[in-house]
Amino acid sequence: MKEAETIIRNKRNWLLVLAIILFASTLRAPLTAVGPVIDEIKSSLHLNHKVAGMLTTIPLLMFAITSPLVSKLTARFTMSKTIFYAMITLMIGLCLRVVGGVELFLIGTLILGVAIAIGNVVLPSFVKWAFPLHIGIMTSLYSGTMNFTAGLGGGLSVPLASMSQLGYRLSLVFWVVFAVIAFVLWIFKLRENVNLEKLSSHEDKSQTNTATGSVKVVNSKVAWLLALMMGFQSMIFYSVVTWVPSILMSRGLSPSLSGYLLMMNQFAQVPMTIVFPIIASKIKDQRLMILIISALFIVGFSLFFTHSIVLLVLGMIISGLAMGAGFSLSMVFFSLRSRTHLGSIKLSGFGQSVGYLIAALGPFLIGYLYDVSGSWVTSICTLLLMAICFMIFGLGAAKDRVVEDE
Repeated sequence: MKEAETIIRNKRNWLLVLAIILFASTLRAPLTAVGPVIDEIKSSLHLNHKVAGMLTTIPLLMFAITSPLVSKLTARFTMSKTIFYAMITLMIGLCLRVVGGVELFLIGTLILGVAIAIGNVVLPSFVKWAFPLHIGIMTSLYSGTMNFTAGLGGGLSVPLASMSQLGYRLSLVFWVVFAVIAFVLWIFKLRENVNLEKLSSHEDKSQTNTATGSVKVVNSKVAWLLALMMGFQSMIFYSVVTWVPSILMSRGLSPSLSGYLLMMNQFAQVPMTIVFPIIASKIKDQRLMILIISALFIVGFSLFFTHSIVLLVLGMIISGLAMGAGFSLSMVFFSLRSRTHLGSIKLSGFGQSVGYLIAALGPFLIGYLYDVSGSWVTSICTLLLMAICFMIFGLGAAKDRVVEDE
């Protein structure tokens, strides 16, 4: 393992870093790009509200189904090849969504969900393996990219759709450009990385035979706490993306201004995704960071009760800061709460499988509560409850321990 890590540390892997960043740019934006043009999609494909709602739910369910299988894929193909295949799958999914009718759109969405799930699970483990001395910096780079491009996905969707007769299809297929460039760059490093992985994997098995391969994450308290923490921060993210523009419009804001504030919310996440993983990687106990994030959530969501535009803008910014910090901390925990990359990928797969199952309930629950009550007040209270749940499970996950020790 040390030999492989030394080789990687001593090489200036700019191509590899750029490939990781570009791949990360495709792991959220293809999903956030759907919301702003959903009405055009519904009209073009003749979808009802129920089927249109599935366009957000399907990827989350695929995340939950696919995530626990990723460790088996990496064991068979290596992490580098798994990412390579995920890139191919991603490009196929992006193209299928825009080349036909509703059937191909749904199939493309399914395939896209599988590809994104693989990327979500493998990247934290790959970073732990490839950049063991720079986990915080690399995590901040790719998670910051994910959040920044998520904002771009929502903000550019309508302008791109209006640029040509392709309409929403251009908005959705636009992100294949980033995937293709990442794929080409990855090819240059693929053989080298595969060989290094095989070397480090052989040394891992000979040196830590029982410490990693026998990890039973389903029996680990750390794994469950991290999975629940991951679940509630993801539930918050997808609930905000789906319903907060409607909450803002109920407060008197125009649809366009609500969309711009959602983009602002996404951009506000970026600095926290850059700073928090670096800080977290330098300290052993991150419970204070969890308390800070939770306080930001509570303050930000509480401002949604008001009708003041200034306070609503502040609420979007503050909650965005919390969302970025919560997401990036969850990602870096998959590395910090495991001793090796083998344990990390099992922890990441389990945590994201359970987490996205929980997350899938969020948008449905918010919408259901509004239908029942006729008011967004109960929905805002539910967002506050999600933040409290994140705090409870996050405090447990933030303690200094690793999954292999349980």
